[in-house]
Amino acid sequence: MHTTYMNVESGHDEALAAHLQRIERYMRGCALLRFPHARSPLRDELAQVLQETLPDVVGTWVGHVGRAFAIPESHWPALSTDITEAVRRWIRHIADPEDCDTYVFLRSHARRGFISKFPASRFLSAQIKVFQLMGNTLRRRYAGDRARRAELLALFEQECDERILHITDFFVEAREEELREQEATYRRSIDNAPAAIFKIGWEDGAVQAANFVAEHSLGYTSEELCGMKSWDLHPPGEREAARRLWEETRVRGNASRDDLHLRTRSATLIPIFINSGAIEYGEQHFIQQICVDISDRKRLEDQLIQSEKMAAIGQLAAGIAHEIRNPLGIIMNVLYDLSEIVEGGNPEVREDLQIAKEEMDRVQAIINNLLEFSRESKVDREPVDVNDLLRKTLLLMSKHIQSSDVQVLTDFADIGLCSANQNALRQIFLNLITNAVQAMPHGGELRIRTARAADNRMRLEFQDTGIGVPEHQLKDIFNPFFTTKSPGQGTGLGLSVVHSVVRRYHGDIQVRSTPNLGTTFTIELPCGCEGSEAAAV
Repeated sequence: MHTTYMNVESGHDEALAAHLQRIERYMRGCALLRFPHARSPLRDELAQVLQETLPDVVGTWVGHVGRAFAIPESHWPALSTDITEAVRRWIRHIADPEDCDTYVFLRSHARRGFISKFPASRFLSAQIKVFQLMGNTLRRRYAGDRARRAELLALFEQECDERILHITDFFVEAREEELREQEATYRRSIDNAPAAIFKIGWEDGAVQAANFVAEHSLGYTSEELCGMKSWDLHPPGEREAARRLWEETRVRGNASRDDLHLRTRSATLIPIFINSGAIEYGEQHFIQQICVDISDRKRLEDQLIQSEKMAAIGQLAAGIAHEIRNPLGIIMNVLYDLSEIVEGGNPEVREDLQIAKEEMDRVQAIINNLLEFSRESKVDREPVDVNDLLRKTLLLMSKHIQSSDVQVLTDFADIGLCSANQNALRQIFLNLITNAVQAMPHGGELRIRTARAADNRMRLEFQDTGIGVPEHQLKDIFNPFFTTKSPGQGTGLGLSVVHSVVRRYHGDIQVRSTPNLGTTFTIELPCGCEGSEAAAV
């Protein structure tokens, strides 16, 4: 007779029903199912005897198992309650095979319950002990009726065998489910890792799998990547080095390089640090390559090199300027002597000497400004004449501004002094003026205004007629490394530095821009040295 397990299918999931039917099919096929899964007088009698003798069986069982598993005696009452409830559910199933609550509980606890925290052998040992004690009780109860005892013991042994099979499968299924969950978690962590990760074939070096970041970074789907050789992910000039990396990983178990690039679908090269390692997982043997985008690191390294070059050039220029002052002094003296000699003489000569003297004064002013710019400031705050500093900065940049066909219009009001670091403010002005000039590649007009503002503050305004900045980019304009310029034209740090310095001195900076009309930066800084210096102290 074939049992349908209607109670399971109607009250529980279909997977459990299929499991129970599978075990029944195995037992029937192996001739282990002498007694059908249907209610009968024999089953009722066996269930009644087991129920009547259960208290004695549980008492003996708790003592054995408690000591065997080193369970504190204070926990024995709770253990007794739990095993009593579990065995009663099983006894109900023995009486009525369609009552499968015992296996519903077992399946759940093998996956998520207390028993899932221990090896299956521990739980099976405890179950076998229950079977042993119950079997002994049956033998004693029916010592005088051997025929009935044999029949009851045969049914009891069949139910014990069936229970062992179910428990074994439940534990195996639980471990398989746990492995599947772990694999899914591992897959999610791989997909969400902040690096391109590739699974590479051990024998042929072909890509077997790639995570989401790899697909997104390279512009290929996972299906397109699979089958490509790992070295084909790199530009032609680096493929031999990438192949050697794969071969080195096979020999040593791991290898890494930081001088390779990944080549995207659009032929863009991404500098990477690549870490390659041999992986053995079950029967799988493959190589995992983790490729970390180091574009930012490379950019920072280039900026550091550039800043060091600029610092060296600045020191060299300051040294040259200092050396030039000596011959300039001699020339100035010669011009003075010549003016004395030709006094009252040829007016054209005197005019030429005057022009030469004025030009020498201008050269002297440029050199003084250059030396002042290169001089390291020893104080964080000092009285700064903002208008004068703006004039000197414009003088220093005059050649660059003129060669860019940019006209500068200034409107400086009497704003007094500001308590700040002079070199820091000069850096602000240099960055803003440079940006404005670069924003007008075909020439234009730069207006620089200063004025007093409310609350004892000064306002500085830099307005250009350049290409402007799109509205959606304005919110990022002060972020480090953000730039609207072409590659190689800007680092994305200039305005970040401006913003940082303005904030340092308790100021505020705002930007307004209209594409193709221009951009205006407005800075407000505290003015009045007395108040600022008092706050600094």
